Order: sequence, then C-alpha cells, then structure tokens
Amino acid sequence: MRKMLVTGFIAIALALGSTPAFAQDEVNWQALPQEKAALQALDTQQTRALRNSVRHCDDLGRADHSGAPCVFLDLDRVMRQSEEPALKAYHFALPRHMRYDEARNQGAAIERVKKLRADALD
Repeated sequence: MRKMLVTGFIAIALALGSTPAFAQDEVNWQALPQEKAALQALDTQQTRALRNSVRHCDDLGRADHSGAPCVFLDLDRVMRQSEEPALKAYHFALPRHMRYDEARNQGAAIERVKKLRADALD
C-alpha cells in the first residue's frame, strides 16, 4: 500500500513538473523564416546540435535517436535554452520522426516545416 502511494505521488509530481516544458515546446511560427536557404541553415544547426547530443550520450550505433531518452532529452533541453528563436521554432516544428534522425532527408524536412508554417500563419 505504501509503495502504491509513493508511486502515485511520484507520478503526479512528474506530470505536474513537466507541464512548463510542454509550454516551451510550442512553435513560434512567426520566428521561422520563409526562405529555403535560411531554413537549410537552421536544419544544419539543428543536425549539428543533434550530433552533439548523440556524442554526449554515446549513442553512436544508429541514425534515428527517437528511442534514446538521453539524446532527445538533452537535445530538447539545448533547444529550450537556445538564444535563437528561429532555431528553437525549427526544432519543435519538425515531426518527432525527423527531429531526432540525423540521417533524415533535409529537403523533405524543410518542405514539411515550410508547409506547417504556411498552414499555421494562414
């Protein structure tokens, strides 16, 4: 009984404690540029940050790191703390299957973000 109570309190604390992080993950569509070249630069920066997290977490054996909590938690933390609103918006605008995949198709990722931006601002 005591274990169940402790587990319940921990689950509630985690749920309530993670709420501010979700608010930070909202995409500021206004911060994203429209130009393809600017989006390519953001994609390069985001991929570089992903690779830094991969090295930090020593998760070198695969390209898709969406299943590696160390990688995606570290990368999301770095993006939340980023001083560049466009980079932060680009990161969180990417779908999860692309966000943590260092072998993703850059052109497809950019087109996806452009379409999502256009839809959000219309």
